[in-house]
Amino acid sequence: MEDHEYQVMYEVESSHWWFVSRRVFVSTLLTNAWRKRTSRVILDIGAGTGGMVSLLSRYGKVIGIEPNKKARMLAKKRGVLLRNGKADHTGCAPLSVDVVCFFDVLYHKGIDDVKALCEAYRVLRPGGWLVITDCAFPALAGPHDRAVLGRERYVLSQLSDKVQHAGFRVITQTYMFFLLFPWVAGKRLFDRIFPGGRGSDVAPASPLVNRMGIAINQLEAWGLSFVSYPWGSSLFILAQKKGGV
Repeated sequence: MEDHEYQVMYEVESSHWWFVSRRVFVSTLLTNAWRKRTSRVILDIGAGTGGMVSLLSRYGKVIGIEPNKKARMLAKKRGVLLRNGKADHTGCAPLSVDVVCFFDVLYHKGIDDVKALCEAYRVLRPGGWLVITDCAFPALAGPHDRAVLGRERYVLSQLSDKVQHAGFRVITQTYMFFLLFPWVAGKRLFDRIFPGGRGSDVAPASPLVNRMGIAINQLEAWGLSFVSYPWGSSLFILAQKKGGV
C-alpha cells in the first residue's frame, strides 16, 4: 500500500468498526480452535502498523514482519517493533514458528500468494497453524481495491485450494461480514455508477456508524461458533501443516 494509506490505517485501526470487527471475528474463530492455551511463536506477515499484534499476543509470542518502512515507523509509535521482511522471504529459520498469519495480505499487488504460502509452510513446525483473512468476491472490486493496490479478490474455494496445494489441511473456512454484505455490495455498485469518490474505504466513521457496525458484527461473530457463512465481503481460513498430532 501507499504510505498515506498506512497513515490513515494507523489513525483509525483501534476504533473503526471494520478493524474492530475483524479482530472480533478472528478472536472468536481462534478461541474456538485453540481451547488449550499453549506457548506459541506467532509470525504476523505483512503486519502493517501492528494493529493485530495485541490480539495475537493472547495466544503466544508475536513476531511481526512488514516490508514498508513507514508502516514499521507507525507500529513503533504504537509500541510494536516489526522486522523488515517480505511475504515470500521472511528471513525466519525453517521450522521455527507455530503460527503464521496473513491478515488481508495475499491479495495485494507485488505479492505472489503461492510463494507466500510456500514460505509459511517452510517456517512452520509440523502441526503448525496458518491463519488467513482476505478480501472476497471479484465482483466487489472497486475504488478501495485500487487505492490499496489490491491485485485480486478471492472466492473462498479458490484460496482454499491454493492453501491445500501448499501442503496444508484446511480446518475452518468461512466468509465474514455476512450480515453487512448487502450494504457493501450496494456501495460498490454506487461507486461504479457514480465514480470519483475518495477511493479507499479506510477513513474515520461517525460514532453512530461505528456503533452499529460493531454491534451487527458482534452478532455475526456469535454465529461463527455454530456455522460457516456462505458469503461475505471477507474470508477466513484456518489450516494446519501436515505432520502434526
